[in-house]
Amino acid sequence: MSKEDLQLLFHPRSVTVIGASVTELKGGYRILENLLTNGFPKSKIYPINPKGGTALGLPFYSSLDQVTDEIDVAIIFVPNKAIPEVLVQCISKGIKGAIIQAAGFEEIGLSGLQLRDEIRKITHNFTKIRVVGPNCTGLTTIETDSTGFFSPFIKQYGYKRGNIGVISQSGMLNGGYLIYLCTKFASMGFRYIASIGNKMDLTENDFLEYYLNDPTVSNIVCYLENFTYPRKFIELCNYAKKIGKSIYLLKGGKSTIGMQAIKTHTGALAENSTLIQGLIKQCHVHTAASFQQLFQYARTKSMVQQSQVYQPIRGNIALITVSGGFGSVSADLIEERGLYLPLLENSTFAELVKIYPDWMPPNRFSLLDIWPAIEKSRGDTNGVHRKVIDLIMQDPNIEGVLMTVFYVKEFPFEIEMLHDFQKKHKKPIFTWIFGDYNQIQPIIHKLHSNNIPTFENLEEMVKNFQILCRP
Repeated sequence: MSKEDLQLLFHPRSVTVIGASVTELKGGYRILENLLTNGFPKSKIYPINPKGGTALGLPFYSSLDQVTDEIDVAIIFVPNKAIPEVLVQCISKGIKGAIIQAAGFEEIGLSGLQLRDEIRKITHNFTKIRVVGPNCTGLTTIETDSTGFFSPFIKQYGYKRGNIGVISQSGMLNGGYLIYLCTKFASMGFRYIASIGNKMDLTENDFLEYYLNDPTVSNIVCYLENFTYPRKFIELCNYAKKIGKSIYLLKGGKSTIGMQAIKTHTGALAENSTLIQGLIKQCHVHTAASFQQLFQYARTKSMVQQSQVYQPIRGNIALITVSGGFGSVSADLIEERGLYLPLLENSTFAELVKIYPDWMPPNRFSLLDIWPAIEKSRGDTNGVHRKVIDLIMQDPNIEGVLMTVFYVKEFPFEIEMLHDFQKKHKKPIFTWIFGDYNQIQPIIHKLHSNNIPTFENLEEMVKNFQILCRP
């Protein structure tokens, strides 16, 4: 696959919608609406419907033959049995790329397999035209904040451009779940989303290679139900590690029932779970156990990159907490994850001693329960936090800070200080905020807007810092 093939699919200059409709509730109408809403030039959209018609100010053509202009990409929204003939017309027209949304191929059995084989013959094994799908929700490109290609939600939900690329065999990651992520996490941004469905032609490897060679993509999220060419996937993952790009993988269909589910979803065949686990270990990727974890890893890394802080390498962190119990459990989690709570510099420790009471001096290691210092200050919570955070982040042995923050209106924590210190010292700060749930939601949103990751428990916070320490 050439880079130009995917460049054309992600950045088409002209598009035909085959199966366009004048009826508002139908998919063929919605696709036209999506293109126009996202700013695609009206003069470069060519709706095709044998009955003709007009919708959204766009005149319909009864066939591709009537279009005299060149067309880059065909968005095909017709029943599966009509697709072979449509592809014949696309090839005759010189169209280079097609997105097939229809299901009804490998996942339905013999008739679907025969249809797939017919398409392979028509396309000369996809040398005449490149195909995304079938059984997919297509491609999304975020050009700038709230502008892009194809997805109906880019402008409606204010999608932000970021450095995350997505490859998914589930169309929901190009739909409802993406809306959830973009509305929950203020700073989460994407560059590309590829819903690849049954991957009849273009596979995960094609999109992965494209993302690896695109300087605007640093983090790659993959949801896969099977591997098309495992050796190539391993090769690309090793290349990602070499160039410092991170890949996050969620593999579906590991259980017996899960295997049956993916067969009826995308036609993916059952794979030996032991062999697949061995393959994944060779890939040097970050594996996730859920969609939430998958995107959490990518979000955290992306936020830290956007904040332009230093990249932790050694895993040396400090934990600042107001609870001895939280500190104890966190220390265990930190050690389990191969991270370190190093000794503080003598100069750092000497300054901390001045803040703490004589009856409870600070720890020589970078595990700091600051409640005794708050008591000594007669409740100056924010003042103590400012002094301790600033001192700890100056210490050359510390690469980043994990914090547990107690927030209620009676003891309002000055959240702005975290952004100020992260910017000043160029080291990441991770937080877990607890207290009045309703009060802390806008605080969490504010932190996300300032590229400071927040988590819902200690384990998430520690695990994500571990992810941060390697590509």
